[in-house]
Amino acid sequence: MRIQKLNTIDAFFAIDLDGVPGRGIVRLAPRILQGGAKDLARSITYTLASLGQQETGISAGINSIPEERDKAITAFVQEISDWDEKFFLSAGKGLTNEELGIEADSNKKKLIATSAVTAAITAVPKASTAVIENFDQNEDLIEQLKSKKIEVIACADPFTTEADLLFCGSKVGILDHNVAENIAVSAVIPIAPLPITARAIAHCQRRKIIALPDFVTTAGSVINNFAESEVLIKNIIEESLKHEDGPIIGACIRAEKFLDSWQTNLPFGRPMAS
Repeated sequence: MRIQKLNTIDAFFAIDLDGVPGRGIVRLAPRILQGGAKDLARSITYTLASLGQQETGISAGINSIPEERDKAITAFVQEISDWDEKFFLSAGKGLTNEELGIEADSNKKKLIATSAVTAAITAVPKASTAVIENFDQNEDLIEQLKSKKIEVIACADPFTTEADLLFCGSKVGILDHNVAENIAVSAVIPIAPLPITARAIAHCQRRKIIALPDFVTTAGSVINNFAESEVLIKNIIEESLKHEDGPIIGACIRAEKFLDSWQTNLPFGRPMAS
């Protein structure tokens, strides 16, 4: 993992694998932590590997106070425009694609909803109910679940409400080991990177709750095709579910097998929140 700092602004790139094309997101806040950016870049690398793409995950951060954000964004875009690297970027928290001079991606949330719901019903074919963390911000997910005849339960606390499926992802590590002790669901499905901590994964495994890999459940936006996403995600989850240590470990091993086919050394550390 390499951190490349910009010269004209307080910003950086976390680049997981050197010497290859890459894709990832750019975030803006008063302080973007490099550790979190590294974790996010690793998660994206595993998404790309899961899909058989010889690319690296990247994660960029722009550190800026609100009063200086426009100036910071302009400097960021101008400096990276001179780079030779073939990086495909999209906006993360604190930014829009338009501000980065990138075409707006109106289907991104729908594509993620498609891959997440496909993963969910592959893992729990008879699922009929679901709860969603950050319910009000997930209209596309709700619509997709309803199209599959899955009832979405509106509740004050999705982490204690009984249902077949729990969708979460408002922030990194929101489902930690303490939360994992109280969830009352058959499966946890991430809808954003790294919402489940490593300890929570172990707790879910012990409680016979299926925790799915975020780098697969959110892969729809990378696949960028609704029909193809359903087929690919279903196949990956079916294969990963066969692993005795659960689908997250199974999906990691599957991605690492592909990485090992074209990288001299595997990247150190799996994509899990600490």
